[in-house]
Amino acid sequence: MATPKFSNVPHSFHADLKKRISDYFEEVGKSTTGNYNLFIKAVILMVSFVFLYIHLVFFTPATIWAILECILLGGIVAAIGFNVMHDGAHGSFSKYKFVNQLAAFSLNILGGNSFMWNMKHNVIHHAYTNIDGIDDDIDIQPWMRMSSTQKKYALHKY
Repeated sequence: MATPKFSNVPHSFHADLKKRISDYFEEVGKSTTGNYNLFIKAVILMVSFVFLYIHLVFFTPATIWAILECILLGGIVAAIGFNVMHDGAHGSFSKYKFVNQLAAFSLNILGGNSFMWNMKHNVIHHAYTNIDGIDDDIDIQPWMRMSSTQKKYALHKY
């Protein structure tokens, strides 16, 4: 599939949308970046991650407890990714760029790479959202069919 081309004609839609969003947040008295609740949640998630990791690695709990802690740790890792890293990588965790970069870097602590995530998500996914063959976020076949251009399997009947 050829890479789609976008016209470079200036439109007021983007500017108008940004202004409306800014006006809305100003009207309701909320910040467009995270508040203290987000920071508290981030600290709780990070402390929980460190505690569980240290407990699993250095204190070798009984098998049943280790399994439960691993399940909980998996949920905490996902929560850090969705709540801390994602907002930081989009520049919405804090009004300070350094804090956003630090939040985005939490992915590196979890074993990922924030630079690659930024390229894959912010650059490719947001420029070519849901375009089959380019945005691999929608390439989850055969389990789900996210585009009409993707092959239809028997399980997609339902």
